[in-house]
Amino acid sequence: MNIFITGTNTDIGKTYITKQLFNLLHNTGKSVGIFKPFQTEEIELGLYPDLEVYKTECGLKYEDTSLYTFRDPVSPHLAFKREAHQTFSRDKIRTKLEHLEQHYDYILIEGAGGIAVPIYECNDDFYMTTDLIHDTADFIVSVVPSKLGAISDIIVHQAYLEQCGLPDNVIIMNQFGNTAIEQDNKHTIEKFLYKDVFTCESNTQTLVTSNKLLEILEGANNNEQ
Repeated sequence: MNIFITGTNTDIGKTYITKQLFNLLHNTGKSVGIFKPFQTEEIELGLYPDLEVYKTECGLKYEDTSLYTFRDPVSPHLAFKREAHQTFSRDKIRTKLEHLEQHYDYILIEGAGGIAVPIYECNDDFYMTTDLIHDTADFIVSVVPSKLGAISDIIVHQAYLEQCGLPDNVIIMNQFGNTAIEQDNKHTIEKFLYKDVFTCESNTQTLVTSNKLLEILEGANNNEQ
C-alpha cells in the first residue's frame, strides 16, 4: 500500500510525521519503505536533510528513498529549471515505485511542500503534486498546523484535495500544544469536516491515539487488496 504524506505548506513537519508513521507500521511487523521522489536543498555535498533522517533514524539507504535530488531549497518546478540536465519523467517515478512495491508492505511517499506545489512546468501546464498523488498513492496523510489560523488552512486544504478527486485522507495536527485555541481548532475541524483529527503533541513528539490511526491505515490497506 502506498501512503502519500502531504501538508498545508512547507516546514509543517511532514518528514517528522513520516518517521512516526514508519515506526508505527514497522512495530506491527510489516515491512515499510520511504520514498521522497523530489528532494531539494543539498546541505553538504551529496547530503540532503530529509534523506539523512530516513538514513540515520530509519535505516533506509538513499538509493531506496530518493529519485530526484536538487541543490537549491526551492520548489521542484524551479529546481528543474535551474538544473536543466535533469529530465523529468513520470515513467521514471512509476518504475522506481514498482521496484519498491516488490520489497515493502507499505511505502510512505513524502511530497515536497504543500498539496498545491508544482513539480514540473510542461509546455502548456504543470505537473502538480496532485498529479503525483494520482500516479502513486492509495491513501493520503495530511499534516496540518494546530495554531491560530489553522482552521482556514485545513478547510482549504481539504476542499482542494476533494476537488481534485484524490484518495481518502486522515488529518494529523502537528506540534499540538493542547492550548484552548488548539483544542477548539481540533473540535471545529472535526465537526466541520466530519473527520477525526489526530495530533502529534509538541511536548512529547508522539502521535496521540496511534492505535486508532493504525486501524484506519490497516483498513485502507485491506480495501486495496
